[in-house]
Amino acid sequence: MPLLPTAEWIAERVNEARVAADESQRAGLHGFDLSKQLTAALDAVVVTVVDAHLAKAGLSEGVAVMATGGYGREEWAPYSDLDLVFLCAESPDAHVGAFASGVLHDLWDARLDAGHATRSVADTHELAESDLTAATAMLDARFLTGDAALARSFAEGYAARAGSFGPGNLVERLRQEQTSRHSKFGDTIYLLEPDLKSGPGGVRDLCIGRWAAKARFGTSDFRELHDLGELTLRQCQSLESAREWFLNVRIAVQLAARRKQDQLRFDLQERVAPVWFRAPRPTNATLIKPAVSAAVEWLMRHYQLHARTISRETERLLQRASQDPHHEPTVVPVSLRSSRGKVDPTFVIRDGRIEAIDPNVFADKPSEMLRAFSIANELGLEVGLRTADIISEACAEKPLALQADPSSGPLFLDVLTDTRDKKNPSRLEQMQDLGLLTALMPEWAPVTGRVQHDTYHVYTVDRHSLYAVALLKTLARQELVDDYPRPTQEMSLIERNVPLYVATLLHDIAKPLGNNHSLRGVPIASAIARRFGLSDDDVALVELLVREHLTLGHVSQRRDLADPATIERTAELAGDEETLRQLYLLTFVDLYCVGPGNLTSWKDELLRELFQRSFAYMRHGSGVWTEQTRERVRERMAKAAAKLSEFMPEPEIAVLFAGLPERYFIENSVLRIASHMQLMRGRQGACAVDFVHHPRRQYSEMVLTADDVPGLLATVTGVLFANRIDILDAAIYSREPVRPNERAEALDIFRIRRAFHGAVTDEVRLSSIRRDLMATLEGRRSVKDLVSSRPATASILEGPRPKVPPTEVKVHNDITPNLTVIDVFTEDRPGVLYMIADVLYTKKLDIQRSKVGVEADRVADIFYVRDSVTRGQLLDPERIADLVDALRTALRR
Repeated sequence: MPLLPTAEWIAERVNEARVAADESQRAGLHGFDLSKQLTAALDAVVVTVVDAHLAKAGLSEGVAVMATGGYGREEWAPYSDLDLVFLCAESPDAHVGAFASGVLHDLWDARLDAGHATRSVADTHELAESDLTAATAMLDARFLTGDAALARSFAEGYAARAGSFGPGNLVERLRQEQTSRHSKFGDTIYLLEPDLKSGPGGVRDLCIGRWAAKARFGTSDFRELHDLGELTLRQCQSLESAREWFLNVRIAVQLAARRKQDQLRFDLQERVAPVWFRAPRPTNATLIKPAVSAAVEWLMRHYQLHARTISRETERLLQRASQDPHHEPTVVPVSLRSSRGKVDPTFVIRDGRIEAIDPNVFADKPSEMLRAFSIANELGLEVGLRTADIISEACAEKPLALQADPSSGPLFLDVLTDTRDKKNPSRLEQMQDLGLLTALMPEWAPVTGRVQHDTYHVYTVDRHSLYAVALLKTLARQELVDDYPRPTQEMSLIERNVPLYVATLLHDIAKPLGNNHSLRGVPIASAIARRFGLSDDDVALVELLVREHLTLGHVSQRRDLADPATIERTAELAGDEETLRQLYLLTFVDLYCVGPGNLTSWKDELLRELFQRSFAYMRHGSGVWTEQTRERVRERMAKAAAKLSEFMPEPEIAVLFAGLPERYFIENSVLRIASHMQLMRGRQGACAVDFVHHPRRQYSEMVLTADDVPGLLATVTGVLFANRIDILDAAIYSREPVRPNERAEALDIFRIRRAFHGAVTDEVRLSSIRRDLMATLEGRRSVKDLVSSRPATASILEGPRPKVPPTEVKVHNDITPNLTVIDVFTEDRPGVLYMIADVLYTKKLDIQRSKVGVEADRVADIFYVRDSVTRGQLLDPERIADLVDALRTALRR
């Protein structure tokens, strides 16, 4: 009897296999060959252990040991589960149980994550009909050692039974499992840190398709499925390529992490990408540029492409596997209102789907591929699987044919602007997955699957643009009128919708070209729009929309909307009402579709305010607009005074109002003004604080009134930082002295949230904020001491993050008279606003207004400041240089 291997021997052999795999991968061995090397090394260990225990137990027959799961498929990753089935000819007895237990304990002692099942052949067949996991495990089963005849007999019988106990039923169970699993792992392949195994488009989805194919067609081998006519050669090659890629990356990720790890985290992306990627040498000025790391961009682009292949082709395999081969299809002619009821010569409705009558029609007239989707929109049906496959093959084999067909442009515009498309995925997304968009627009290829490596952009560039187009259609159908009445109203007033849809589709077309993508995208979008047949005027509008698609977002979030110069420049930029309306809508859908929750209520309000003020300025002119603004200020003062009259005498109200800037009354409602004045009048001591909560909008407002002293903003932001509060926005006002011996008084409004948790409603935390504000403003405690005592415990949400560009500081003296505007762009982290405000205070700058925003892991903090020395703009070049250097130093990690 052979000696039983020790746990140390097992662990040493497995570690040698991992080291060899790492060396082989770096030497160029990839995919299935690499996983087979790993699996073979593991087989040698497992078989040695099992054979020793078989001999010890005296089991020469009646038990076969099978590998299942990824190990069974010979796709084992170096730290993945090791799944075994101890298959018995008869019901396993205690003797067999002891044997299996001995094997498992040896593997566990060697720290291998081994799973197992011990069953009879009969139990395995029976369980497979009710337990999906058991059913699929045995579809992957591979004989290791023991009774080979038993294993062979079982495999033959199980394959037959897999088909007989209902492939349709199995497919339905597979679909249910897939849906349930996707809901736990993000429900989309377009994630920043995807799960390679269980996420949508991952290894498990590939298995779903292969299991369905094996149950229905008797094989899960892609080449054999091609030989059977169930896959085209291109589909076969795409699936093989996707399988190879995922095997490569899973092995590399686990070797890098040194443990079982299937989530492709940011830090692991940085570590594994260089294994395959080699940066190309620059060839010309238009070389596609990576957003952050060339290797990571390459890695994640290929993840998107392969995950999309798996999602698409798995769905096709599921559909094929669920079809009854004896079914006689129902065929109905296509009759469209647009053709006055004439029977369509190209398409029919086969079993409720649009199908081409002649597969060769797309070779003769490529634009018919686009018309298939136009018909699908009109009839509310899907394009059939057979026709979709033909379209996909045609786009891959002759990608230039569609562009050369003169009918393609008008037909595509018809689909692009058709608001009847309520599908998810949309018709455009379906066309993208088939390769139609790239065939129609070769310029679209670089944005396909392009991932931006940050925590701001959730979707790939192509998906973001397609989602933005779909949102325009949702607005046009009035489906968001309750949540977003202003964009809905403006969409209904659009007179020339084609330029808006084209610009929305193409606004990020130059993202792969690096910085200034809005400018670089203009000639690309212009050329595509002309190919589509747009008029010169519409092309010019597309160019403007693409060039300026970032402007309204930046202005609304970074500039003083009460400054007439800001409104005037925005109105002049647009030139006319239709252009301003389209620019507003493009900005709205762009911000909304960056990712879930990106268009916060305050961003939406700022954008809407900028649009409304610019529109009024454009319609009425500067003189009328200025007078209307003053009239609105007088009206709000009067209404607020009426509400306040029961609390204080009119002369006191007049004094309070007289010291406040005009923009305060523009930016605040009557009710808010009345509430603020009562807070100011009732202040006793260093400060008075009030909180207003907006749970639906996921923030709270903190209103603070205090003596307007230098460094006030630094003190307040330091207190909020120490209490773990995020600042979303800050409106800074100063009430100038009106009466003798009166001090200037600050009225500051902060939109705040408890980090990652929405509105700040916890009374304990609110009391702490009040207490700390009073202590620091009364001089009983320094804010620096308070900040230094802040607990350093890391947030549970903090983890590996993508790299961000270095801190950037810009100083402007040409934006508004009398004030200097300072733009600070830096990494988003707790306490940033406090650090900046503290530097501005030490450099003798009074902050008149602040705007805070977060984009792509960076904050964009904007300050309107006055030099406390000269009481005007900061103009001294040496002081400006010193300020920039101090800010960069303070914000350097």
